[in-house]
Amino acid sequence: MKDDRLLKVKGLYKYFGKIQVLKGVSCDIRKGERIVIIGASGSGKSTMLRCMNLLENPTYGEAWLDGSLLTPVDPYLHFDIIRTSRTYKKMMAGTDGSEKADAEIIAKIKTEDLLHEKNEGLEYLKAMRAFRKEHGMDINIARQRTGMVFQHFNLFNNLTVLQNLTLAPVELKLKTQEEADKKAMSLLERIGLPDKANAYPSTLSGGQKQRIAIARALAMDPEVILFDEPTSALDPEMVGEVLDLMKQLAEEGMTMVIVTHEMGFAREVANRVLFMDGGVIAEEGTPDEIFNHPKSERLRNFLAKVL
Repeated sequence: MKDDRLLKVKGLYKYFGKIQVLKGVSCDIRKGERIVIIGASGSGKSTMLRCMNLLENPTYGEAWLDGSLLTPVDPYLHFDIIRTSRTYKKMMAGTDGSEKADAEIIAKIKTEDLLHEKNEGLEYLKAMRAFRKEHGMDINIARQRTGMVFQHFNLFNNLTVLQNLTLAPVELKLKTQEEADKKAMSLLERIGLPDKANAYPSTLSGGQKQRIAIARALAMDPEVILFDEPTSALDPEMVGEVLDLMKQLAEEGMTMVIVTHEMGFAREVANRVLFMDGGVIAEEGTPDEIFNHPKSERLRNFLAKVL
């Protein structure tokens, strides 16, 4: 059976200096799913999202796209790699070689972070390289397949709307200029802004900018789009036009991972909702389970404040 997991994060840890933001986060996103991530500010939502396409590099852990590894290999997630290390062999030599001893030594190596302290030998290095060669994907290829929509639009203000939509496909030689122009105009028609093709972003409203940012992501024909609080910088009357466009994408089967404070949108669109708290996924489930039957007191308190 073919693996339908499009995105995977495994054991993600992220430190900014001494501040730990992610604490061993793992989750799978399947093709066609709409995952909404909720939680208080500072809970790790945006950091987790940005680690999925390496806009942030995780301190430990791995991110995978369609069965290919995007991050460097994290040896602590692979027992076979740990077993090739000098540290493992030295520690194992003093035991009876049983499965229990093996498990205890691997746990100790992982807990005490022993593989980062010294040269672990040629066999270990070969195992790391072989794993990366077999499973690795170039990050630039991954980003062509993964769209990103930001809170503050991130449009190029010195380029017209049309140029914003065609720049990446042409520069990456995915489309000719003519093909990119045709695709861009089709997308502008779709979002109701064909008359803005030659306008500059500074002349547009926030809602128009964000719809164009979504169109720019779509211009790359992505397999998944990551949305990082796409409506939080908008005036309330502009939120609806952006959410309507996102609902259309959801209805068409686009795989989407969305960090948002729009709880009504989450209820309506999500297949699955992840509640993050303190750098971990504290609870997850269907919209009905999360919003109508929360299990934890922490989630109940959060919902009482935002609903």
